[in-house]
Amino acid sequence: MKCLLVSLQYNANITGLKYIASNVLDKGHDARILFLAGYLEPTLNPAIENFIRDYNPDLIGISLMSIEFYPAKNLTRLLRERFQIPIIWGGVHVTTKPDECLKYADYICIGEGERVIVSILEHLHYKGKDVLPEVPGIWTRYNGEEIRQPDSPPEMNLDNLPFPEYLSDYYYGFHKNRIYNFAQNPDLFRKYALYGGTHYMTITTRGCPFNCGYCANSSLVKVYGKKVRERSVENCIEELKKVTKYSYVLYINFQDDCFFIHNREWIKKFCEEYQKYINLPFLVRAIPTMLDREKLFMLKNAGLSMVVMGVQTGSDRVNFNIYDRKIHFTSVKQSAKLISEFKVLPYYEMIVDNPYETEDDMIESINSMTKLKKPYTISLAHLTFFPGTPLTQKALNDNIIDPEAYLYRYMVNIDYTYLNKLLYMTPYLPCFLIRYLNKRAAARKLIHLTLTNSLFFLVKRTIEPVVYTFLITRSLNYNVKWTVKTIIGNWKSALAKFLFNFLSKGDMEFDERLKLAKKEMPSLFEK
Repeated sequence: MKCLLVSLQYNANITGLKYIASNVLDKGHDARILFLAGYLEPTLNPAIENFIRDYNPDLIGISLMSIEFYPAKNLTRLLRERFQIPIIWGGVHVTTKPDECLKYADYICIGEGERVIVSILEHLHYKGKDVLPEVPGIWTRYNGEEIRQPDSPPEMNLDNLPFPEYLSDYYYGFHKNRIYNFAQNPDLFRKYALYGGTHYMTITTRGCPFNCGYCANSSLVKVYGKKVRERSVENCIEELKKVTKYSYVLYINFQDDCFFIHNREWIKKFCEEYQKYINLPFLVRAIPTMLDREKLFMLKNAGLSMVVMGVQTGSDRVNFNIYDRKIHFTSVKQSAKLISEFKVLPYYEMIVDNPYETEDDMIESINSMTKLKKPYTISLAHLTFFPGTPLTQKALNDNIIDPEAYLYRYMVNIDYTYLNKLLYMTPYLPCFLIRYLNKRAAARKLIHLTLTNSLFFLVKRTIEPVVYTFLITRSLNYNVKWTVKTIIGNWKSALAKFLFNFLSKGDMEFDERLKLAKKEMPSLFEK
């Protein structure tokens, strides 16, 4: 049996689909992945049609985050005009909005897809598509009725899953009206991969120990449970050994919600094995209350270069009462001090454009951030009301959001407000200057507006790149050769940020294409 897995996102680092494809192959079936970056055209391109016709899959799977809902809906329509192949949807959006998604796909997968896809393939092989599949995790329609199978339990032993290949020979991409094999065209893959393909994305755990009210994890926990599942050190290292053959991979990017969830014994063993077999710089994500000096010390010696830490806000009121995130800013300060002490690159994530955040909250947040140990870098993200979260339900009840707003707007598409600009400049300007400019709208004068706008341009174009380059160099223990390789490897990503500010080129293109599609295909956007 053959399965075609389709990704519509703009980032070619598709860890989830690669896991599913690896498991399909491991169980004796065939799989291909087709990367269709933001495909939202009124007709099916002949190259795509011919590729599918030549491969002749028994099942087509479409993976989607919320932002890819309309592209998935459109692609499904186009595929049905040309083929009689069953279509299954899966991914975060399907799990959080199953009723909506079942209107368009033959099957939808609730939860993890590795075992479910294999089970559907075997069902199609032995019983055919006209027989109702009794597969846990599958919803479908049968004789006009909606059939919901019980949830498929998540895989508790992650070592049972074959890990994905970085650049497999079954991974294809659509580019300029042609289909390319990425393994045979690695430069093309790197064009679409985050950070130009210099970062290898992987996970050592599934799940998050927190249940924040704004995060999609708060709705996914109903399916996956609260337990954080982890891979063994041996399993992780075996995967990474295969990555070292790619000379352009400069970093290992661990995408776990919190790498520090591992206990000290696991971390110690990991560091020993990592230094022995991998020896590449790497970055991890952290939750402030879970940062640990001993773990940080071991990881730094093993090659830790960057810590991405979610701060979200400098206001305890917003964190506790709005986000249901039980983390005091004092914990952030302590963690930031630790990160600075070990001279890894600090990258702090903040949420802005929150309708429940008052002007005083934002001013407090900016003042709080001035208290963190410098130098550090910062990232701002627009508050996205993901479906199924407690905060989204509250906002819907309060009638302050469009129920479908999350389908149109990227998190990085922030508003260029006065206080957002000021927050972004906090790591790069003297504290006294930030505090001088940090005023309520009623107290601002022309000098404040002029200074903020002028400094924002200066920071984005000169100060931020200089600080970032210094932090990279320091995090790599002043290894000039490796710093140069990092800067050269990431120059396209840096250029895009320079040109488009908070919004990447892919995001800009998708926003424009979505607006055009609403004019060209209004029926696609009808409920």
